[in-house]
Amino acid sequence: MSTNVIVTAISIAAFAGFMIGYTIAWWQRGRYLAKSLDDVAEPEVTTLVVGDLETRFRRSQR
Repeated sequence: MSTNVIVTAISIAAFAGFMIGYTIAWWQRGRYLAKSLDDVAEPEVTTLVVGDLETRFRRSQR
């Protein structure tokens, strides 16, 4: 086997590994970003009317 073939094979394997790692990182970033936006978003307000009293409950953040 010539040196060029070995170097090319190693280069292709390294590039494939880099691309797999990059893809996983972007996927994790998307999941983390969605979770962060949920945490930062304003809590929803639920209104419960009991007779003349209005009671507001804020849903606790996860």
